Amino acid sequence: MDRRDFVTNLVNVVGGLGVASIVPSCGTGSVPSEPPPAGKGNVDGLVTDLDGNPVPSLGRVILMFASGRQVGLSANPDARARFSFVGLAPGEYQVRYHAPGQAFVPEPFPHPIRFRVEADGTVPLHVPVRVGPYNINTVEIYCGDGFFQLQPDGIENGEAVVARGINVCWYNVGVDVHSITGGPWLDSGDLQRTQAYLWTANQTGTFGYQCRHHGPDMRAVLRVV
Repeated sequence: MDRRDFVTNLVNVVGGLGVASIVPSCGTGSVPSEPPPAGKGNVDGLVTDLDGNPVPSLGRVILMFASGRQVGLSANPDARARFSFVGLAPGEYQVRYHAPGQAFVPEPFPHPIRFRVEADGTVPLHVPVRVGPYNINTVEIYCGDGFFQLQPDGIENGEAVVARGINVCWYNVGVDVHSITGGPWLDSGDLQRTQAYLWTANQTGTFGYQCRHHGPDMRAVLRVV
């Protein structure tokens, strides 16, 4: 069962009522044809279905730092299902595949996918996806070291707008312990790295919240309409 199925089943069990709990972790490129610039590295990626068949021209791959902060680069898989990122500084990164309602990375495959870029090297990256329509009933907000961010491309410490009845899942992608404090859910308790907090948006309104441990540096707004 993947994380999205788990969340759906959890909501069904409680009969659609609001629920809050800590749960388990709820630019365009082309394939590089030359070595990376001196001191830099590349990513050479392929998107396939679960049988290993290429999934061309579907979705977007978003590049992030290890902290979960976005680098500002994304790549669309081409007609051969290939994508790339070129000229990256050495270090730890992760990517997230985004094709809402069309395909997703199922468990037990890790997502986001973490990797390390070495100087003058190219990282081969495989993104396995399950293709097919699915209901979008959950939004994820990354809780990182110094920021909250609606995924995949929200504004850091900004406002996230969701429909009533949607499941909101805050996922700690940082190193530090964080909390989701405020709003009708009051407090998530402490979230360690990779832990998540789930709240079903069962009432409308505009709710400010923050991390109890990092105060004014980590504040955001959730608006339920």
